[in-house]
Amino acid sequence: MYISQCLIAKDEEENIEYCLSHLKSVVDEQIVVDTGSTDRTVEIAERLGAKVFHFEWINDFSAARNFALDQAKGDWIIFLDCDEYFDHSSIDLIKKYIKEINGNRNVDGILSKLINIDKDKNIIGIVKNVSPRIFRKKRNIRYSKPIHEVLSDSKREKFRFIPAMVDKSENLKILHTGYDKVVVSEKNKNERNISMLKKELEKNPADSQVNLYISKSFYMEEAYGEALEYAQQALKYIDKSKELDYYPVIYRTILNCMGCLGTPYDEVKEIFEEAVGKYAFYPDYYRIMGLVEMRLGRVEKAIEMLEQSIYYCKNYTSFVESLAVGQVDKVYTELLNAYIASDNKPKIVEISVALLNAEKYNYEILSVLIKTLLTSENEESIMMFLAKLYDYTRFKDKIYLLKASEFCENEKMISYFNSILNEEEKQAVKGVL
Repeated sequence: MYISQCLIAKDEEENIEYCLSHLKSVVDEQIVVDTGSTDRTVEIAERLGAKVFHFEWINDFSAARNFALDQAKGDWIIFLDCDEYFDHSSIDLIKKYIKEINGNRNVDGILSKLINIDKDKNIIGIVKNVSPRIFRKKRNIRYSKPIHEVLSDSKREKFRFIPAMVDKSENLKILHTGYDKVVVSEKNKNERNISMLKKELEKNPADSQVNLYISKSFYMEEAYGEALEYAQQALKYIDKSKELDYYPVIYRTILNCMGCLGTPYDEVKEIFEEAVGKYAFYPDYYRIMGLVEMRLGRVEKAIEMLEQSIYYCKNYTSFVESLAVGQVDKVYTELLNAYIASDNKPKIVEISVALLNAEKYNYEILSVLIKTLLTSENEESIMMFLAKLYDYTRFKDKIYLLKASEFCENEKMISYFNSILNEEEKQAVKGVL
C-alpha cells in the first residue's frame, strides 16, 4: 500500500512547508505540481524532498490536478490545497482508515470534515467535504470542472459521478485558511475566480452552481447587489427534480445579501419562509432572520429565531456547509445581545456562563455577567460564583477579573481582586492596565 500526497501550487511559500511536512510520517511520496511560482515555493518543496513538476497554467484547475495524479505512483492519493492541513488528532488515523478499507473494492474515497478558519484560527464555516481529499488512484477517478473542481468517478453515472466513499468526518478534520478575507484579497482570488467562472457561465448560462459560485465571490467582495443577482439566477435554474447539496446555500446567500442591502422586511420574510419550507433543518436561515428582526427592534422575534438557529446547530447532521454551525459561539453572542436588549437577566446570566465555559477569557462577556449579577446579588456571592469559572490562584484569571471589576466600577470587587495579587503580580499589572 503506497500513499502519494499531491499538491498544485503557485506562490505558496507561506503555506507549502507545513502542508508537506505535517504528512511526512503518513505518505510514501510527495508530488508538487507548480503552475508558475515566482517566489520560493519550488525551492522549499525540493528541499523537503518532494518531486516537483511544472505545468503550464491553462486556466483549468482540474487539468493541473489530473496532471499531478498522472505523476503519482501511489495506490492511494491524499490531495490537499497548500492552505489545507489535517489537524493533529487526525494525522495518525489516516493510515489506519486507509488500511481498513484498502481491501474493499466497493469504496474508493474517505470523507473528511473541512473546517474553514481565518488566520487567527477562528472558525468561519464547517462542511463535510463531499470531494474527498483521500481516495484510491484509479483511471476512472479524475477531476472535472475548470474551477471549483470536483473528484468524479466516470463509472458511477447513476450516482452523479460521485465516488463511493466511507464517512470518517467525525474524526478526520482538515483545516483550511484560504477563505480568510486578507488571504483572498492579497491573492486576488475573487477577481480570478469571477473571471474564470464567467467564462464557464458563457457555456451554460443556466448552470445553477456556477451562478452560485459567482454570487459567493461577489459577496466576499462586499458587492452585495451583484451577489444577489447571481444568487437569484442560481435559484431560478435549480433542477426541481433533484435535491443537490448546494441548494440550501443558495437561499442562505440570497438572505445574507438581502440583509446587507437592507431589503424590505416583507421580501426577506418571503424568501425566509420559502427556504425553511424546503430546508427547515438549516440553522443559517434562522440566524439571518434573527439578525434582521433585531435590527428592526423586534427583540422577542429575534430571540425566537436565534434560539431556533442554536437548536438546529446542536442537532445538525447534514452534509451542507453551514456558517452558523461553524460560528455557533457567535450565534450565542447574538442571542445574548438580544436578551440584553429585552433585559432578561436570568437568560443573560445563563448564556454568559455558557459562553465563558467555552472561552473564559472573553472580557466583554465577563463584564456583562458581572454587571448583570450586581443588579441582584451582593459582591461576596458574585465572587464565590466566579470562583467556579476562574482560578483565583492564576495570574491571568485574576487580571481578567480585576479588569472586568474596574469596567463595572465596583469598588468592593476591585479591592478584593487587588488584594489577592502578590507584589510581583501588582508590578506586572501596572504594565498591563
